[in-house]
Amino acid sequence: MTSLQSISGSLLYYLIGIISILLMIGQTAELFQAIRYKREKKHLIVSLINSLLCFALLIVMMDFAMTRFISPEDEWKFQEFEWALFALPWLWIVCGELISAAVLILLFRSNLKYRNTHLTPDAIRQTVDLLPAGICISDDKGTVLLSNLKMNAICRELTGHLLSDANRFTAQIEAEGEKQNDRIFVKLQSGKVCQFVQSALTESGREYNCLTAIDVTERYRVTEELKVKNAHLQEIRRRMQAVSDLSGDMFVAQEEAAARAALHNQLGQVLLMGRHYLQHPDDTDANLVYITTTQMNSFLLGEYKEPTGHKDDLLTEVLWMARSIGVTVDINGSLPEQASARTILAHAIQECAANTVKHAGGDRLNVTLSENEIVITNNGKPPKGEIAESGGLLSLRRSAEEAGGTMTVQSRPEFKLSLSF
Repeated sequence: MTSLQSISGSLLYYLIGIISILLMIGQTAELFQAIRYKREKKHLIVSLINSLLCFALLIVMMDFAMTRFISPEDEWKFQEFEWALFALPWLWIVCGELISAAVLILLFRSNLKYRNTHLTPDAIRQTVDLLPAGICISDDKGTVLLSNLKMNAICRELTGHLLSDANRFTAQIEAEGEKQNDRIFVKLQSGKVCQFVQSALTESGREYNCLTAIDVTERYRVTEELKVKNAHLQEIRRRMQAVSDLSGDMFVAQEEAAARAALHNQLGQVLLMGRHYLQHPDDTDANLVYITTTQMNSFLLGEYKEPTGHKDDLLTEVLWMARSIGVTVDINGSLPEQASARTILAHAIQECAANTVKHAGGDRLNVTLSENEIVITNNGKPPKGEIAESGGLLSLRRSAEEAGGTMTVQSRPEFKLSLSF
């Protein structure tokens, strides 16, 4: 059988050498992979032996080829085991290489099966790269120990470079981002918004920095909309508070005006009654003047209470007060059914009776009542000009308008006050 030495320099010899090179490369890669995966000792020993045999065959063949054809005079330098190897049939060498290739295939299949059934560094790396969030783990000097594809893409979009210095990247994020508590929001050139969070990891007694990035574009947009709406609500709240304060002031002013009007009416009635008593002592009941004055004092002291009981008590009291100052009231028509209209009618008679005595010099009021209107005239002198509404008349107009009615005051050819509902 032809030996390996006899075919040296032929194409078959170089083909066997090329196969040895490929086996050596493949076996070296398999050995490194087995060491990386921390395979069992049996697998490592078989892989190491196969690798050493492939390496020895490759070295011997290369050494023989170089010495044989480049320096033939150095043949005596070969060792005995080398001459024994060259004396072997070349077919045996090929069978050995085939056996080595079969072992290499079995070892590769074993590593592949191990990788699919165990948690390996490659599986962890692949899983980290598939995460939708960006992750970067570095030491205190900024050296990147782990960075997935997402974080590298974010870094490239922000800085234009791959992530190589975690500390510099973090400083740029803090400078360009919007910090909220322990989070930093950065708007990318694509329009997306990323939320960065820094934390510390401790492993084997050493502390590492962990930087995570999450796409919060939609949540950030909703948050910004809520901020705008909240600012709008705060403005509405401020305006409502201003309106509430204004309403309170208006209510106080309204109550104050009502108190002034009531004081004006009560005091005017008492003064007119006292004047009528002084001018006509025989026609005025002194006891009535006393009672009215006492009521006035109670009103000034805040002890007076509006009469309660029958719905016409206020109107009866007003008619009684008009008679006490010398004014006769003639009422034509049916009294209004609504309580508010009756109250306004009483106030109108009270005010017109007092004005008849003070300004017109009369002693009679004519009150005409229809379905939706009250008309009051007197037998006094016509006003000299337009009547300026103040005090009682102004208070009467406000009461009528609050009740949904209107008030008209006529000066010529005679005084006439009209209330429409």
